[in-house]
Amino acid sequence: MRRCALFAFLLAVLAACGTDDPRKPTVEVIATEILAPTCGQVQCHSTTTMTSGLAFDTLEAAKRTLPEMTAMDGKKSLYRVIHATGGERMPPDSPLDPADIDLIDTWLGSGAKGL
Repeated sequence: MRRCALFAFLLAVLAACGTDDPRKPTVEVIATEILAPTCGQVQCHSTTTMTSGLAFDTLEAAKRTLPEMTAMDGKKSLYRVIHATGGERMPPDSPLDPADIDLIDTWLGSGAKGL
């Protein structure tokens, strides 16, 4: 538990150290502006395909999916899959934009507010 708290604190500090992104790190922004277009609108994580039981194509679907993925040490951890290299990285064809990754990191570091 201490390790997760320290990790979350470090993420928040790093994320606060200089981002010019005008978007706020909220569950709505993470779900609708980053995850839905990237993960939910493709044939992987929509409410009809539910690959690995995950859906991001709507805010409601993302709010059902994200609680499990915000655990810092979980196998399906959102942090883990967006920072992974090779076959474990999501999305698999190309990484998320660095600004989107920074925003997700900030949101996770703040405790994934809104879930």
